[in-house]
Amino acid sequence: MVSSIDSFHKLNYDDSKYFIEHYKGLVNVDVDALRSEMLVAKNCLTARTKLNFDLEELKLVADFKIYPNLYTFLSLSLTKPISFSVCERSFSVMRKVKNWLRTSMLQDRFSNASVVYIEKGISCSLKNEDILNKFAMSNRRLQL
Repeated sequence: MVSSIDSFHKLNYDDSKYFIEHYKGLVNVDVDALRSEMLVAKNCLTARTKLNFDLEELKLVADFKIYPNLYTFLSLSLTKPISFSVCERSFSVMRKVKNWLRTSMLQDRFSNASVVYIEKGISCSLKNEDILNKFAMSNRRLQL
């Protein structure tokens, strides 16, 4: 799905068929009109930027009055990453992080512990020695 959405952002109809076919019934768009709008918008963008255009330029061109089907699918493709599993994982983390041993935890510590648990792919890549060296180099003296 992600590669199909990426192909849609490049206005490649053939490679983005999976994304289009998956959501065409939900948003009630004419697929042939969408293909035509994608072709016209791609020609317009390549005439402006010489074959390389990014998402920001596509958002400027895709006006609802000119390309209604393209605008609808572009809006859908830009909101799709929000509905992936990170937000679902955050709710299931609450029970694991805030158990009966940690009931007196404040909101700030709870938020930080939740982020570390949710993004465990990033936190597992951190090296303990690097964290310890950074802590050792910091000034730990308190002013009274």
